[in-house]
Amino acid sequence: MKKIIKYIAISILIFSVQSCIDEDPQDQIWTGGFFNNTAEVNQAVLACYNGLQSTISEEWAVTEVRSDNSRHYGMNSTTADSRELYGLDHFRLLSTHVRNKDYWDVVYHNIANCNTVLQYLDVVADEDLRNQFEAEALFIRSYHYFNLVRLYGPLFLVTERIDMDAANRAERSSVNDVYTLLTDDLERIVNDKMLPTKYSSADKGRVDIWTAKTLLAKIYLTLNRLSEARTLLLDVEANSGYSLLENSYEDVFSINNEMNKEMMFVIRFKAGGYGLGSPFANYFAPQNSQNAVVNSGGNGHNCPTNDIMNAYEPEDKRKDVTVQWTYLNTVGVKVYMSFVKKYLSQVQTVKDAENDWPVIRYADVILMLAEIENELSGPSAGLPYLNQIRTRAGLDPLESTDVSNKNQFRLAVEKERRLEFAFENHRFFDLVRTGRLIEVMKNHYDTEQYADTGSGELRPFYEDSKNESYLAPEYRTLQSWQLLLPIPYSVMSVAPNATQNPGY
Repeated sequence: MKKIIKYIAISILIFSVQSCIDEDPQDQIWTGGFFNNTAEVNQAVLACYNGLQSTISEEWAVTEVRSDNSRHYGMNSTTADSRELYGLDHFRLLSTHVRNKDYWDVVYHNIANCNTVLQYLDVVADEDLRNQFEAEALFIRSYHYFNLVRLYGPLFLVTERIDMDAANRAERSSVNDVYTLLTDDLERIVNDKMLPTKYSSADKGRVDIWTAKTLLAKIYLTLNRLSEARTLLLDVEANSGYSLLENSYEDVFSINNEMNKEMMFVIRFKAGGYGLGSPFANYFAPQNSQNAVVNSGGNGHNCPTNDIMNAYEPEDKRKDVTVQWTYLNTVGVKVYMSFVKKYLSQVQTVKDAENDWPVIRYADVILMLAEIENELSGPSAGLPYLNQIRTRAGLDPLESTDVSNKNQFRLAVEKERRLEFAFENHRFFDLVRTGRLIEVMKNHYDTEQYADTGSGELRPFYEDSKNESYLAPEYRTLQSWQLLLPIPYSVMSVAPNATQNPGY
């Protein structure tokens, strides 16, 4: 699918910038009976996959930056972009926050793409193919709503194309209603076998039945429906054909090994001047690094915290794949500024890297099973799964004496999930799901340090009131309302029936 992932710019004018919820597309793509046959519906489905590129390009800011994994690269930048990131890092932002609005807009944009596909399925004569297209659109929509409900709580739950007036009259649906839609849609996909078990090489990257089962299991885990999640995950483990790349964590992310047996659902990018390249090599390379790390330099976004750099055990093979402490600048001087390496490949032009973005990996199946087995049967049942991940990372397996009770095992899983999925946008969601975010962030704010770029000397990051990064002690214990982002002002200003999240 990589060579055809972008067929048309289907996202143009799919919804109004005024409501930013969902409404009837008005451009020539959709009028005049555009979807007349199977090929045209297929093109629209591929455009839904393509729409994932825009959403993932914004997601790191509302997830990783709102965790103890990353922060702003500097302590005292006063640019508008820097202040936006400080606001997310501090959990102190207004409903006019630009990055928050950008993420909301592009996600609802692609939900509208999915809803448009669902409206035109009748032109597909082949029942199996029609079911597949429907399931792909439902899966992508479910993935988006799952992220939104965890970030914003009650949502504008739109399941069909609507006009501007209907969008402006919309009210938010409850969290329970959102999860009911997600489980209903994914259970239907799974129970009715609407997706293939495997695709040909030409269609690699499309969602299969095993990926749908894994996403449903993750939702069940979030809802504490552990037995149901376990049944699905054991099926994936036994029958899917997916597995860990046993000997090399690096090969999981190599641009020479894309769509390997561990990658279940990825957002695909293609370098080469097609408008499909990944921006993350430049986004995450150090600020002011010129061409020392990647051509055209970096933005310094998603800067790894000192805490995560120190969380790796010395033998952990994942560290050098994922992050780097320092780099040599263009005149050979060492600069102490950590950065994310996981999506780093060389580019010919800025923001045009080859690296795909993993959304669901088989490692997640294994670590979810470890967590669930511990909760249902105790640490001894979860330990074999946890040790699969540690062994692949080059670490000694844990013994039962290391995790002798459920809580010790929970923390061990938490650590492995943090390091295994570092900068894949899991950490915030994991800490919210386990009720640990407030405690972890308090420790992060109290202890995080920053390296002087010239000497490497460590200094407190949040302590100096003269710096933009300063966070007063009274704000370091987050309140529960802060875990949700605000509904953007651009939405609230045209939706009189909607309510804002508390605190905003």
